[in-house]
Amino acid sequence: MDPRQLKRRTGAMWLTGAIAILVTVAAAWQFGERHNRNHRDDAAVLGNVLASRDGRTLTTTARWTPCQAPRPQLQAHETPGAITLVLREGTADLRHQCDSKDQQVTATIESSLGSRRLIDGETGTTIVPVDGAKLATPHYLPAGYEETEDLYDEPPGERCLPAPFERAASASWSRFYRKGSARPSLAIAQTMKETPDDPRGAIAAVDGHPVHLQEHPKSRCLTWSSNKNTYAIAAQSAQLTTDELLRIAKRLSR
Repeated sequence: MDPRQLKRRTGAMWLTGAIAILVTVAAAWQFGERHNRNHRDDAAVLGNVLASRDGRTLTTTARWTPCQAPRPQLQAHETPGAITLVLREGTADLRHQCDSKDQQVTATIESSLGSRRLIDGETGTTIVPVDGAKLATPHYLPAGYEETEDLYDEPPGERCLPAPFERAASASWSRFYRKGSARPSLAIAQTMKETPDDPRGAIAAVDGHPVHLQEHPKSRCLTWSSNKNTYAIAAQSAQLTTDELLRIAKRLSR
């Protein structure tokens, strides 16, 4: 074969091979992009779970970054003897940066939870849910405040509420409230375990039980125990004074 023909043929083969490689890489990239957009991973249910009064709505907490991934979904898979919860999280697109968001997510089941076992689908562990029928009702809230699915976490050194992404040894649940469209700044927590009364340092009493105040530069919190439950009312707003929190506490009942 003429050397020039051999050179042209060799060049054509290299070009064909390079094009094939580029096509393969492009196809793989497109598949990866579709995978990143559509693939969802199962995550453990880290926080406590609330079962509604009728036992058909299950709620837990989730954290995600809105500009990187879609809102997580709580899914419930039913059998006659158990409910398995799966938290479906979107794969994060780390090219974008923004603040994370903490929020409650819910799943609805066909029939009441009843005595069925509640299972974390990722770890296989049993979850003891909070019975919504046993939560005390606030009969007073400051003007303009309404319950919200948004929530906030406290700095570890200022913690008064149960940690929202840790399942407590004793079942507990926190409800969060906000004024208008502002971030939540008020929370009422209830733990299904009574703690002994300690009158030392108490600032007031609720139903005859001593109330203690925990104050920090940007937050304050009241705690007390009554009727086999421990309560906490926390505020992250200067407008919510200690007297206002006491008014909420004294009108909190089951």
